[in-house]
Amino acid sequence: MRVLVDFMTNPQRQDRQAHIAGEPATAQPYKDIPSLTENRTNISDSLKNQEQSENTKQKPRKKLSAFLQVTILLLALVLSTYSILLTDSMGNNDSSLSSEGSEVLVRTEGRDADHICTEGGADIFIGNDRNKNGLLEESEVTSTTRLCHGKEGLSGPQGATGPNGFSGVNSIIETEEIELGNVTCYYGGLLIKSGLDNNSNDILDSEEIIDQEILCDGQLGSDGINGAQGAPALVEKSNPPAYLCSNGVILKFGIDDGAGQATEMDGLLHDDEVRDSLNICSLPLNSGLIGDMFTGVSDGMNTACDSMNWLESKSMLVSAGSDGLNGCELWSSMGTLSSTSLLVDINPSGDSTPGLWIGMQELITNEKELVFFDADDGVNGREMWVTDGTPSGTQRITSMNGANDGLKITSKISPWMNGLVFTDVENKFIWSNGSTTVELFDAPFFSTSMQTILDSTASDLSVHSLTQLWPSETGLWFSAATIAEDFEMHHISTTGVLASWNLNSLEGSMPSSLITHGANNIVIAEDGNNGRQLARLNWDGTHNWVTSLTLQSNGASATNVGASMGLNLIGDVLIFDAQTSGVDTTLWGFNITTNLAQELSNLILAPGENSGAVYLDGKIWFDCVTATSATELCYSDGTSLGSKMAYEFQPGISSSDIRDLKVINQQLLIIADGESEGIDSGHCLWILDSQTMVASIAYDPWSGVGNNSQSGTYGELEVSNEIIFFIANNGLHGHEIHSWSPLELSEDWLIWN
Repeated sequence: MRVLVDFMTNPQRQDRQAHIAGEPATAQPYKDIPSLTENRTNISDSLKNQEQSENTKQKPRKKLSAFLQVTILLLALVLSTYSILLTDSMGNNDSSLSSEGSEVLVRTEGRDADHICTEGGADIFIGNDRNKNGLLEESEVTSTTRLCHGKEGLSGPQGATGPNGFSGVNSIIETEEIELGNVTCYYGGLLIKSGLDNNSNDILDSEEIIDQEILCDGQLGSDGINGAQGAPALVEKSNPPAYLCSNGVILKFGIDDGAGQATEMDGLLHDDEVRDSLNICSLPLNSGLIGDMFTGVSDGMNTACDSMNWLESKSMLVSAGSDGLNGCELWSSMGTLSSTSLLVDINPSGDSTPGLWIGMQELITNEKELVFFDADDGVNGREMWVTDGTPSGTQRITSMNGANDGLKITSKISPWMNGLVFTDVENKFIWSNGSTTVELFDAPFFSTSMQTILDSTASDLSVHSLTQLWPSETGLWFSAATIAEDFEMHHISTTGVLASWNLNSLEGSMPSSLITHGANNIVIAEDGNNGRQLARLNWDGTHNWVTSLTLQSNGASATNVGASMGLNLIGDVLIFDAQTSGVDTTLWGFNITTNLAQELSNLILAPGENSGAVYLDGKIWFDCVTATSATELCYSDGTSLGSKMAYEFQPGISSSDIRDLKVINQQLLIIADGESEGIDSGHCLWILDSQTMVASIAYDPWSGVGNNSQSGTYGELEVSNEIIFFIANNGLHGHEIHSWSPLELSEDWLIWN
């Protein structure tokens, strides 16, 4: 039997579990393994020599510990040698057993510090390799010897401090101008030298230069023509509007060059001369309640008293409102709680209810900004009024029908030709700019000769209860009745040329919606036989019916077309609602180039029924109902694939009850009842990112679980580039006007706090 010894010297201190030595043992170049054929004396001498050699390389240990370790190792090796000799003698007696013998293996393992070896140590395992795999496995171990390290000695005294190193030297960069005519740089240039200040004189001497770089100038160009005298730059500081920021500053930067309508070199910075500005506010932009007209939890606004309009040039909101004492009257506000007050008590004996029938319509001209509205002063009935935001500038501009109403509940109003066109109780079309009020066909922008012609051609026209007004670049489109009671389409140009169409030879075509695009003038009307369809109006007075929508159930003519959405154009596709099956309208499109109509989606029902439709980012947005949801937000890009639900404010079958949609600064604002993080927000103001299709609450007037501000119950969103107003209840003041700024989401303001 052969004996293979795998001997591994342990380090003085074992900080971790050592790797298991390989079996059989590999050569160790730093240590000689004694031959098994040597006698005990040679083995002892070899170990002593090895111990002396190792002691010269390792830190000294206590003699007692070293003596103990050597003694144990010698004992283990003596036992191994005895076993070999015994085996050899057995082998001489029976050679057949020698072929079946197994090798004796020795394995060492490092030992972590524990309760037995407080400083760590090593375990020595001895055994026969019964399975002859060259590894000493646990089942083959016949003897185990444990060696423990002695405790580490105390640290020796600290050595003497070494000598100080040499002080570093500073680096220096110097530049030297190269004059014109230099051989290297004919047009001059710059020499850049760098190096180390070895002599510490703060000068880069020639022998200290390490690197040099030359930058040469280019050839000089010819002199240019002298420019004109420049205008001085101006900076203007002002306070921000109180409705946006309570504490801040606005800095405007410009040039006094007379740009636009400004005066050159007058020392004043006009709006047209402003090149840039910086807006700074110490707090987030203002939002919240701007007035408590009816003090306490009572409503200052209601169904008959909810009109309002923002005068941009005056930073003033004109609105209806009730304080519980003076009735529903005309109020004004600068967009702050302290500035909201009664402007004029138009009807001292009752309610004037401003804007009850036609709302409030803004008129902006080069000279002024006005708001037109209907009101009843208690003496002259309901007439047309105008205000510039001051008590003295608030006046009645019509006096028709004596003490009775001069307007009707069906009266319409629309801006046109630096004024407004509206309809009155006598079924006439009236034009007014606030100071001049006349019948439309006698307006001062028509020549005298054209007025004479209109006296005869337009004399047959009168207002219908369903009359609509559509201003355009070419003139004013309008629907009107004739003495024969035909209700048809008409157009009057800016110069007074009148054109009319007879779409239904049997009776009135009842036009309801119109859109113009280039040479295409498309209207929804009926011909008396095929229900309501789309027709193209030609400038020569002729027309072409371009759709033939029918009910799928029985083939009957469609009767409900564009009733909610009207006509909306994207590219060359008109998008509208139409009822051709079931009880709800669906989404349809008509291509004005190919003259093809198709149902864009039969899954989108009742499109635009609550809020109508708006355009943003190449899509038409509207409220809708789907097969899996109640009222939510949908959109269409004019294709079937691009017509779908955009966002579900109330997951599941609950309705978001969208009440209003508006677009401002390329942002979609929605008043809806939604859910945020699993909590119902009630009706409040939301904003939708049209790219990610993610909506978030912009402003909740009455936040908290279970609270509902019922935003949008009265009135509509009144929007401008800087501020938005709507009516809501915050739980403390009833239904009053609240504000929020869309600039809160922009980078136009620098906010610090």
